[in-house]
Amino acid sequence: MKNASESLEFLLEFEKKYCNSSKLANSQMMYWYYRILGDNSWKAVIPEIDNWVYHYEQFLNDGGDPYQLKQAGTFLGQYF
Repeated sequence: MKNASESLEFLLEFEKKYCNSSKLANSQMMYWYYRILGDNSWKAVIPEIDNWVYHYEQFLNDGGDPYQLKQAGTFLGQYF
């Protein structure tokens, strides 16, 4: 779980940087758009998206709980 905690720190920073200020989706949505749907257009808006997706995958692989990422104001679907 230590590695999940390390990735969680990165994820929370990405969400703080990109989700709160510009009203973009959270880590789960970024992962879905980028990895599952293959929407590479996010690179223009979020140059760090590769790193973000990497840390999200590491977080999940290390047993992290995605609900830890539910920050006030970034709940899945709130902005859409």
